[in-house]
Amino acid sequence: MYFREYNQTRFLIVDSNIKLRMIMEEYLKSYGAWFIDFASDGVEAVEKCQNGMFDVLLCDYNLGAKNGQQVLEELRHRKFLKHASLFIMMSADTTKDMVLGAIEYQPDAYISKPITRDSLKQRLDNLLIDSEALYDIKYAMDCDDIDEAIYLCEQKIRKRSKYSSWCHKTKATLLLQTQRYEEAKAVYNEVLKTRPLLWAKIGLAKVAILEEQYSIAEPILQEILEHNPLCLIAYDLLADIFVATKRKKAAQDTLFEAVSHSPRAIQRHVRLGELCLENQDYEIATEAFRNATEHGEQSVHQNANNYLNFARCLHETSTALEHSLKLSRSEEALAAINKAQNRFGEEESVGFQSNMIKARVHQTCDQEDQAEQALNEAQNFYVMIAAELPPEVAMEYAQTLFTMNKEDDAELVLAQISAIHGNNPDVLKKIEALRDEPVSWQNRAKAAELNKVGIHHVDSGNHREAIEVFQDALTYSPKHPALNLNMTQVLMKLIPSEQDSSESIKLCQQCLDRVSHIKEDHKQFKRYQFLKGKLEQLTAVRH
Repeated sequence: MYFREYNQTRFLIVDSNIKLRMIMEEYLKSYGAWFIDFASDGVEAVEKCQNGMFDVLLCDYNLGAKNGQQVLEELRHRKFLKHASLFIMMSADTTKDMVLGAIEYQPDAYISKPITRDSLKQRLDNLLIDSEALYDIKYAMDCDDIDEAIYLCEQKIRKRSKYSSWCHKTKATLLLQTQRYEEAKAVYNEVLKTRPLLWAKIGLAKVAILEEQYSIAEPILQEILEHNPLCLIAYDLLADIFVATKRKKAAQDTLFEAVSHSPRAIQRHVRLGELCLENQDYEIATEAFRNATEHGEQSVHQNANNYLNFARCLHETSTALEHSLKLSRSEEALAAINKAQNRFGEEESVGFQSNMIKARVHQTCDQEDQAEQALNEAQNFYVMIAAELPPEVAMEYAQTLFTMNKEDDAELVLAQISAIHGNNPDVLKKIEALRDEPVSWQNRAKAAELNKVGIHHVDSGNHREAIEVFQDALTYSPKHPALNLNMTQVLMKLIPSEQDSSESIKLCQQCLDRVSHIKEDHKQFKRYQFLKGKLEQLTAVRH
């Protein structure tokens, strides 16, 4: 077996400290290396790898703005790092969240600083020998020759090579990539007959998920986490199962636990935030997107949606706060929007969404001129890109118009969405829900809470108290059908006993007018029709 000597190995040393770069260079030269290049920060490291291929990268974790984890993340994402190359992470930081975060992106080795000449030589010797022994498999993977890579793995397994475990794992991974699930499952089961290896258990769970056998995968992952609570991939896979089986709150809780163990993984924070938005848990969503934007400032996975979702959450959670806190959160939201525009503003949809959110933020802070200006900007974008917008974004624009008391414009936008997506029942259902409650999450939650109190008063026979509570609730969500109809129904119970019922009849009519938008397929439509007819009868009797 041919061993690639140090003088034939191309090294890249990535460290912000010039003295440490020089020390590492001295070490490598003493081993016989001569092809040695340097990068002083993460950005330069990525550029060097884009323009040249290295056999070994020795990368410090603490590089300033773009850390070593983000360098490895980007190199893998942009395919600048070959399977046949080695990425070795170095760091003096040994805190749990740092080590877990770094290891999650699977460097080939992790070395703690300070590093001595002898310890580095011993580690590199072993890594290079292993890399050389597996070079033909890794080269086939770099050439996307999956069948050849699998064949070479099988050869080493048959020869009972000391790399058999690595070959089993690699073979199974390649079989999963090519959707040969039964063959992959056979590899994992074969390994587990001899040793209860964690990666093989994870592999079986992956196969079960891909085959939609969630009842098989779930207990495997639960058992893994019971004995290995820092196995982060198990949390991700368990969350996949919970989402697929419509248990989104459980998925949210699972990812929340995962980020508590490894708080530097931006994509997991983003996924947690998106789940929280679906679950209308804006407080946790706010922190998830805050972490995604802060930890991911230099990440290749950072995008405009992370900043915009952070701004949306800040706005949603600010509406019920007292004035100074509302202003503070609003300023933070505007700062996030500005970052999105500065970094991704060439995309028209980013400009459109940014101005929509700005309009709502300014409106909440009673800054009417700024709100109107931002809305005008959003309207200009909307005219140009309306047909290209996803229905959710267009509905957010309609909600913004409702917030700005432009109901006719909002209804026109909803009519356009209905015309474009009329065959999509999910979209039509969301349009109906928006017409019912075109208000913030905080207001919806407050109205729902008061509605429950009002119903309790009705059940207890306290009709006057119920009316007061329903009136309060309607200040938070004035168009909500069930709430307006609850109010109407209670008022009608009192009308026969009132000497002068003109005020109650007037209030009933106002409630019914507010929900006249509901159509025949709405769940409250029959009740609306019944109460409308009953009010007409009561009015006729009174006259």
